[in-house]
Amino acid sequence: MRYGIRLSFVFATLLTAGLAGCGGGGAGGSGPAAVIPGSPGLPSTGAAANAHVVISIPKTSASTGRVPAYVSPATQSISVAIDGGTPTVQNLSPSSPNCSSAGATYPLNCTVPVSATAGTHTLTFITYDQANAAGNQLSANSISVSFVAGQNPAIPVVLAGVPASFQANPVTAISSTPIVGSITAGYQFLMGASAKMLINALDADGNYIVGPGAPTIAASVTGATTGSGITIAPAGGGNPNLFTLASTGAGSATLALSATPAASLAGSALTATIRLSAAALVTTVAGKAGVRGLVDGTGTSAEFSSPNGDAYDSANGDIYVVDSCTVREVTPGNGSANSATVTTIAGSATCGDVDGSGTGAKLNSPSGIAYDRANDYLYIADGCEIRQVTPGNGTANSGVVTTIAGGTCGEADGTGTGAQLYYPDGIAYDAANQDLYVTDQCTIRQVTPGNGTLNSGIVTTIAGNSMMCGGSADGTGTSATFDSLWGLAVDSANGDLYVADYCSVRQVTIGNGSANSGVVTTIAGNNSTCGFADGTGTAAQFFWGLNGIAYDSTNGDLYVADESNCNLRQVTPGNGTANSGVVTTIAGGNSTQCTFADGFGSSARFNSPYFPAYDPTNNSLYVGDDTYTIRQVQL
Repeated sequence: MRYGIRLSFVFATLLTAGLAGCGGGGAGGSGPAAVIPGSPGLPSTGAAANAHVVISIPKTSASTGRVPAYVSPATQSISVAIDGGTPTVQNLSPSSPNCSSAGATYPLNCTVPVSATAGTHTLTFITYDQANAAGNQLSANSISVSFVAGQNPAIPVVLAGVPASFQANPVTAISSTPIVGSITAGYQFLMGASAKMLINALDADGNYIVGPGAPTIAASVTGATTGSGITIAPAGGGNPNLFTLASTGAGSATLALSATPAASLAGSALTATIRLSAAALVTTVAGKAGVRGLVDGTGTSAEFSSPNGDAYDSANGDIYVVDSCTVREVTPGNGSANSATVTTIAGSATCGDVDGSGTGAKLNSPSGIAYDRANDYLYIADGCEIRQVTPGNGTANSGVVTTIAGGTCGEADGTGTGAQLYYPDGIAYDAANQDLYVTDQCTIRQVTPGNGTLNSGIVTTIAGNSMMCGGSADGTGTSATFDSLWGLAVDSANGDLYVADYCSVRQVTIGNGSANSGVVTTIAGNNSTCGFADGTGTAAQFFWGLNGIAYDSTNGDLYVADESNCNLRQVTPGNGTANSGVVTTIAGGNSTQCTFADGFGSSARFNSPYFPAYDPTNNSLYVGDDTYTIRQVQL
């Protein structure tokens, strides 16, 4: 009596595969109900019995160009052994003995003759990527089969693949957070966000091993740096290969993977360790690196001449940039049709000192810029003046420029044109008391816009001493000294200013005339030791020329443009806690790596970033870069 086991591959989806049998002899035919592997089956007669195995290789999918996962075009032979005995080897090609064409669905049928006594036996299947059972083992599995006289059992079979390597793919279709990298180089993803990753085991020829016979994938994170909060966990949803990668901040960790085969015959567990890095993501939103000009347009068609200060408009998501002798509006668009549209709203390529509207106004190389959302005004530090600009958003009031303080260069407090400033750089608007603060050489000055009232344009020095530039002494009011002030940011909630002073970051209490007014404290860096080092307090180092600084109202962090180091640094004020003055580089390289490249964290490159502005809606920074571009840094 001959018994037939017909083996064919059955697939539920592209990523689910199995090797299953159906009843019948060598040429097909029907038989009784299936006997599941491991079940007692029907009573054995104990008589000797012959059998044959029919191997059916599935057709390549017309839509995907792939064959099912466990048997690919690389599969050249299979061995079938009974009860651990000498295996019968069958080559799997149309010209091989015992093989023939089987039609459109299964173009190849190969019959493997075997002999066994009636009863329960273990059949072992191993596939190879070379003929005559040579080369790499691609899949292996053992099943228990009951041979019964007079029966043609249908036997479900799944071949468990032999894991040889891992593949990890970001799943962008269900996760907007990008992941870049590779198994060997490691992966980088956005700090403070989560992303989906599909992790599969591959056989020795790079075929996916998924579905009922797939190895069990396990993933864990070790060695996460403090504050990064990097984790990985199953994503759920019925896909055991899908994981969620997440972090709470910037940092690194090690991803440990294991693939445990579905059958012991398929080998021992495969393991791998992969470096993970959660970092800020730098992209260019407007301008073209290396191309200088003053051309309005969208994306890379727009041109910048010397983008310096940036201010964020939380009402409409626009960025305002001082560029050479102009004020320009950038609508990031966040991927929409109006992404990074650049428009000039005031000034022109011709510099000067003329109040007026639009291109009729003349600006004299402005640096810092601040935005007053409540009144829809921009304020710029321009030459020896503080000037007001109405964005207007296309109305008749668009681009109206008015000088509110200063005119004659000097260092005298006063009102309107009676006050004197000496080329102020940074400027910040305090929404709590509707005042402006500017860094003016070695002093911090307060300016009351007033909006046409009697209080308009009053300039008062609140900290520092213009006669003692080059110092770095903490203190109160004029007893405190600064070296070379650039940018500043205001924390309206706590009444503090933060200033970038040469190679240090310092805190100034506003106080508004109280005993606490103008108290200056150094929180990070040291003006006497410039360089590049992350760390805490004075152990941290910034290079000379530290310029812009932005305040993150959501978590109290500061972001500093370390211009000469060509990077962006994060500083935690901490307010006297153990976390005070912790400095971390979040994007860019060092002073020897000043160039241009978008990317994550330390792989991104700047060429002198200027005056960052913080966007709380998208948790991003916008900075002007000396490559004539506007860059977004997603946190």
